[in-house]
Amino acid sequence: MARLPWRHAPSGRARVGIGVPRGPATLLALLVATTLAAAGCGTQSPAAALQQRLLTTADLPPGWTAVQPSQSDTRLVDTSCLSSLPARPKGLAYAVAGFVAGTAIPTLGEALERGPQARQTWQRLNSALAHCGSATLVIAGQKVHSTIRPLPFPRVGASSSAYAWAFTLSGVRIGFDLVLFEAGGVRGYVVYSDLGPPPIRTVRAFADAAAAKAEGKAPHLPTGLSVVWAPVQTVETSRGMVAYRSVGRGPALILITGYGGTMEGWDRQLVDTLAQHRRVVIFDNAGVGDTAALPQPLTIDAMADQTSAFITALGLKKADVLGWSMGGMIAQALSVRHPGQVRRLILCATFPGDGQAVRPSQSAINALNSGDSKKVMSVLFPPDQTAAQNTALAAESSYPAASPAPAGVVAAQAKAIDAWWAGGDAAGRATASIHVPTLIADGMEDRLDPMGNSYALARLIPGAQLRLYPDAGHAFLFQDEASFAQTVEAFLR
Repeated sequence: MARLPWRHAPSGRARVGIGVPRGPATLLALLVATTLAAAGCGTQSPAAALQQRLLTTADLPPGWTAVQPSQSDTRLVDTSCLSSLPARPKGLAYAVAGFVAGTAIPTLGEALERGPQARQTWQRLNSALAHCGSATLVIAGQKVHSTIRPLPFPRVGASSSAYAWAFTLSGVRIGFDLVLFEAGGVRGYVVYSDLGPPPIRTVRAFADAAAAKAEGKAPHLPTGLSVVWAPVQTVETSRGMVAYRSVGRGPALILITGYGGTMEGWDRQLVDTLAQHRRVVIFDNAGVGDTAALPQPLTIDAMADQTSAFITALGLKKADVLGWSMGGMIAQALSVRHPGQVRRLILCATFPGDGQAVRPSQSAINALNSGDSKKVMSVLFPPDQTAAQNTALAAESSYPAASPAPAGVVAAQAKAIDAWWAGGDAAGRATASIHVPTLIADGMEDRLDPMGNSYALARLIPGAQLRLYPDAGHAFLFQDEASFAQTVEAFLR
């Protein structure tokens, strides 16, 4: 059988071809340097004392790195409400810091200022922003138009105000929240950028931490802000060690990833959305990362048994389970072999194991194995969904770097999938015995999993619900993340 890496891209880490400017210098130019330049403070010298009050990587969650803000790739144009601000008076001292999570986004910028007229300077900036409904920026040669609106926001420090900026670049929606505050006798702001509108809870946590550091206090950032900053943990099971991340609180939802994938392949926006009301756990399959390998030949049933041992080791007893692609096969086998551990089941873009599965075309297999990120994206998303491709790649770039699945493990998974398709797993032949509430979902343009498989599963599993997404492919759950998350939440209630 041809190798079928069921993952976002070759080597599991494709972060090329994204249409938005890449690299921290460009992004932080937008977040820090542009606003500083607009406010007329680009010629002052940083103050060492202020520098000590800025956040550092030691204050931030794992995965954040410091970068140098730069104006080289970004500039503000045709925005009189900001460009007409008067030059800052002499005698002001300021310091700036910038950070990026993963390799591209989210980003965080911070600036602090003090001096005899610091308050008046920040008041002028605040007043200008309050009357500035839009701005035009040139980012890496591309002109973009951003909306600006006052943002209702909890107070930060002695006093504060906040503004939401939003624009679209290469079809990718980007938003950043600018929070001005006074704390510890200095004036400052933080700028937090993310895909779409940044979560208020997250922005507030970073702003509160910046204000605390400005006051000379130890900053505190709560855990659970995002799955990408959740530490990789390990737990010993009866089937060997399993590596995982966990975010959120409440009923447990286990996500099982697909062929050749790592847990860093999950769209963190989807995971974080699902974690608003439950504990979401992602993990590496057998032989990937720090998860123990299983005896050869590897089978879907064996991976299901290791997943069962993982659920037991975490003390979860009965969990909701969502499997994507090969992960959906493992989820089916888990429900057959260990039915007492599954409360509700969600099967995404996956196959029956009764020997009747409709296999993908050879052209789709070749595209997936090509090593060309554009060809890989072409079989995960429909051709008219370039923005969804770029957004998915940007979301994946938030994770700290992780090693791809070893080639030997990928080859073993390929044989396991082939055996499942052929009806070689006992659990695959017993799919009709699944009696937990089941949701089956896929994109109607899935080139890697022909739609007939979803209909077949819906017929096999008693009472199963079927949800198909138009103009969506194998990665439909990332393309239609907001809609799918609502469907999942409603199903799991």
